Amino acid sequence: MALQVDYVQTQGSHEKDVLDNANLAYNPATGGNYASTNANRGLLPWPSAGVISMIDYNSNSSLRALQTAFTKRMSNHWQASATYTLSWFYDEESQPVSGRTLVPFTVSDDLGGPGSYGLAATDQRHRAVFTGIWEVSHGFQVSALHYLGAGIRSSTSYGGDVRVTGGTFSARLRPDGTLVPRNAYIQPAQNRTDIRLQQRIRLQGRLSIDGIAEIFNVFNCTNYTIDTVESSATYLTAITGQSRTAQVGFRLSF
Repeated sequence: MALQVDYVQTQGSHEKDVLDNANLAYNPATGGNYASTNANRGLLPWPSAGVISMIDYNSNSSLRALQTAFTKRMSNHWQASATYTLSWFYDEESQPVSGRTLVPFTVSDDLGGPGSYGLAATDQRHRAVFTGIWEVSHGFQVSALHYLGAGIRSSTSYGGDVRVTGGTFSARLRPDGTLVPRNAYIQPAQNRTDIRLQQRIRLQGRLSIDGIAEIFNVFNCTNYTIDTVESSATYLTAITGQSRTAQVGFRLSF
């Protein structure tokens, strides 16, 4: 048996990001972009062009995590393991680029830069996984996995290009001028158990065949994902879920 406990911290800078539209100009007084319309086209870095996406390296991120694991190796025909991670993951949208130039002043938080730094859409506070294998007898094996995820953060937006950027950016600006908080929604906890049954039949020499049956989410837990786009007709309602499924198969070994 083995027990492992680790504290992990990473800090990233100048990371790769995809900028939705570099063909924009920004107002230093408001921190917002000039609307990408015919009336403002003369302000754009490339007036004759439309949306120009760009890959830049101006994003930052950091991770802090406590990772634990317990493992009981195979002996007496069974083995088991359990892992648990408690973590915080932060990132930011990179400072916008206007043409080939990094915007030199602070922009509105929904357009990027240091003001957008916060918990990432991929942040998940708790993750636990339990697995086990039992060799019953005469080539028959039972294995199971249980997954629990909680504190699963989700991106949030108003939806639509209210800033008239021509790109999506974070789409957090509301028509009334307020901003939707970044990645502010916590999705429902995810909870599922998977079971696998396997029967090995030896044929001749090293030749054998395995019959396999698997059931995923055997207790049919809901595991819903909630819509977090404010302007959507399904806002704050379940749009996807995971139901019980099963599959059968075989494997030939030689």
